[in-house]
Amino acid sequence: MNNSEINKEKDKKAGSPIFIIVIFVALLVVVFYVPEIYQRLNVDMASVFGIGKANEKNDTPIEDTTPATSDFYQIGSKSTLSFNEITLSDIDLVDGFLTFTVSSSDKIDLESLNYYLEFYEARSTFVGRRMLRGEVIKNKTLKIDVSNLDINTSTYFMISHIADASIPKKTLTSDESGLASLQCSKENRIYTYDFKNSSLYKVTMNYTYSNQSLEEYSKVLFEYQKIAKAMNDLTGATASVADNNSTFIYTLQLDYTDVKNFSHVTEDYIFKKGVLSHVIEFKMDAEGFECK
Repeated sequence: MNNSEINKEKDKKAGSPIFIIVIFVALLVVVFYVPEIYQRLNVDMASVFGIGKANEKNDTPIEDTTPATSDFYQIGSKSTLSFNEITLSDIDLVDGFLTFTVSSSDKIDLESLNYYLEFYEARSTFVGRRMLRGEVIKNKTLKIDVSNLDINTSTYFMISHIADASIPKKTLTSDESGLASLQCSKENRIYTYDFKNSSLYKVTMNYTYSNQSLEEYSKVLFEYQKIAKAMNDLTGATASVADNNSTFIYTLQLDYTDVKNFSHVTEDYIFKKGVLSHVIEFKMDAEGFECK
């Protein structure tokens, strides 16, 4: 081998480390950047064709972080009870009614908060519950009928937060078409809720009024005749008054076929279209109605 060839061979060996470094750097680029480029291209292509994780919906339910219950409070106590944004004070039990003042720093709708009063004997035996309802601006005095609950001044109660999604499911007996009904009654009011596959689609309310005083009876009758006329002007609503001089029955039927809700109707216990049967039964029971 002549000197020229020997020098060329030395140059090749001298250049080998540089070549190795270049190859090494190229491998690092492949290892660290190509997967990211691939993933980005993959996501973009998935978006185009509607596949892959980029198009998956997040079905994780939003967690309800409202505390579940307050502390226990004995009805005969003269202290106050605070729970989240509300405070109960001046609590008293008289003639089957629990009265108290609800205070809040903001305007709140108690029914939308899903707050209930749950009554217990000796803090352990559940007696029953009543729902907190009404709009509160700073403070408001509420009067809740507890006449059909076995409670007294030694009974304890707590405020509980029960979201509709947490209400235990209960299926009504339905026919082959999936139709079922629930009738809830208390005193002179009867509500009949009709369901299709457990979803509310119709409500019928019957209110019976009697009075031997002709003057007072005529006054109330006239008011309900005006209400019936106003209801009949609403889409999906049908109302009537059947009168026999000392007793009248006011009937209101609300059909949700062409209406999403009747929130503008002032009558109590009118739920939105599609509310599930077990939710309505739970809430009506918490209002002291007997449902079957």
